[in-house]
Amino acid sequence: MTLEQYWAILRKQWRLVIFCFLVVGVASFIGSKLMRPVYQSSVLVQIEVTSNSNTPADYTALLASDQLVQTEAALATSNSVLSAVAAHYPGLTAAQLAGEVSTSPKTNTQLFEIDVVDPDPTRAAQLANDIAATLIKQQSQAIAQNNIQSQQQLQQEINQTQQQINTINAKLAAAQAPGGDQSQVNGLKQQLNSLQQHYDQWEAALAQLELAQAQNGDFLRIAQQAQPASKPVRPNVMLDTVGGFVVGLLLGLLLALLYGRFDTRVRNADEVTQLLEWPVLASIWHADSAKQEQVINPTKHDPNVEAYRILRTNIGFSSLDKPLRTLLVSSCIPGEGKSSVAANLAIFMANAGKSTLLIDADLRLPSQRNIFGLAPDQPGLSNAILAMNAPAMPKAPTSRQFFTPLPVAQMPNGANAGEQLPLEPFIHTVGIPNLWVMPSGPLPPNPSELLESKSMQRLLKLLENSSIEVVIFDSPPLLGLSDASILASKVDGVLLVIDISRARRPQFKQVKQILSQANAHVLGCIVNKQRHNRENSAYGYYYYYGHSDEPKGNNPPISNGQPVSPPPISMPTGVPLRGKQ
Repeated sequence: MTLEQYWAILRKQWRLVIFCFLVVGVASFIGSKLMRPVYQSSVLVQIEVTSNSNTPADYTALLASDQLVQTEAALATSNSVLSAVAAHYPGLTAAQLAGEVSTSPKTNTQLFEIDVVDPDPTRAAQLANDIAATLIKQQSQAIAQNNIQSQQQLQQEINQTQQQINTINAKLAAAQAPGGDQSQVNGLKQQLNSLQQHYDQWEAALAQLELAQAQNGDFLRIAQQAQPASKPVRPNVMLDTVGGFVVGLLLGLLLALLYGRFDTRVRNADEVTQLLEWPVLASIWHADSAKQEQVINPTKHDPNVEAYRILRTNIGFSSLDKPLRTLLVSSCIPGEGKSSVAANLAIFMANAGKSTLLIDADLRLPSQRNIFGLAPDQPGLSNAILAMNAPAMPKAPTSRQFFTPLPVAQMPNGANAGEQLPLEPFIHTVGIPNLWVMPSGPLPPNPSELLESKSMQRLLKLLENSSIEVVIFDSPPLLGLSDASILASKVDGVLLVIDISRARRPQFKQVKQILSQANAHVLGCIVNKQRHNRENSAYGYYYYYGHSDEPKGNNPPISNGQPVSPPPISMPTGVPLRGKQ
């Protein structure tokens, strides 16, 4: 996805981003206010190592190493130290104290810090000082014990060496006496010298150990005592609140991008054009029943009046070289308002002075007879198709007329000899000049086969050579049924009605593939049930002043698709229509 697409998603989901931003930020502020304050006190401990010798002995090198600071810092939180400190405070255990204590060595120094947090600032300082003191005490005891053991071992070595020296001296004196073995004198003197050297070394080691013990007996000391804190370390209301707002903003952005990425809904006409690559010819507004806006045949100040005028005009601009006479109105799925759009389009075509025939080609769930108040038993499309059931079509008449008489050989079964079968029994007036409606008729068991039959082709040919200027087919939805795709390949243009509140991207992909396979000429889309907002108020001023170019006289007997009985009207001159009233 491009940056522009990401920005478009964020613009659509800005409410979600603001919601997360405010909720998380306010929750962080409230949580910080309700949180029990915790105070922190710190004691600073220093490691002191001294030596009077330039020769680095092992013991001194160990004490002076950088690892000693980390070792002592870790020992400060050991169970032995914490248990000894917790014993001084009733109700406090070593495990509880461990959750309140932490240590941190100071880099490149011989210092480390012992930190204690507690709801009571005074107790936090006392605990920190007690931990440091206990650590120093235990380490001093451990070092003293180690020194005593070392001194005892050295003293034992010195005593043993002294005994050996005494023994050699006695032997040497006996050998040097008159009558003694003079040959052993040199060997005894060498042994005596060796033992004397060992004795001197042990003596020096003991002296050095005693000196080191005197100098470094207490190598840990408290550099800075812990003091009660004046301000709590937690919660930090300002920091927590700012962090909450930042986290809420990031969470909102993430959710918005994920929602936009996986959301299959289509929300506006621009997305429709981008996905289908077909133009949006008009946007039909959602009818508000509270404002008494009519779904069928909107009049006067209804904003959909201008929407259908725009649709009518754009259809005329779709093909300037060849007029469009047969139009198919369909949708992706049921319930998108295709029948209402087809009915209103037919009405506005008729209002423009064009002789218009609206055919209800939905032979599964027809709607036009209810919209225009026709009786359920009125003959319609299915009857007309059966009437065209003949082996061959007659030649086209030299002059256009509303119907074409059929010869006796092409009449349906049951027709009397000498009769002619016109289309008037299947076409009905509805009280609107220039508009006729052919309902669905009886619903057949095989609608697809009926629409794909040669009889249907003859009917289309008959309508093509009639005096009707515009024929509008109201078809079933495209997805799941083949009826609409069959008709789409036989008409001059297809109009796709899209309920913008229910549109989904996968539906568009399937519909585009279906119409492409049918080689249909798609004129464009009609966005239906568009909600009013501040960005879509272009005609508010226009309707405020009550502009309308609807035909004068009585309004047609149509109200929101409810069945009513249309009054008879006089027929246009030159059109020999004898439809039932």
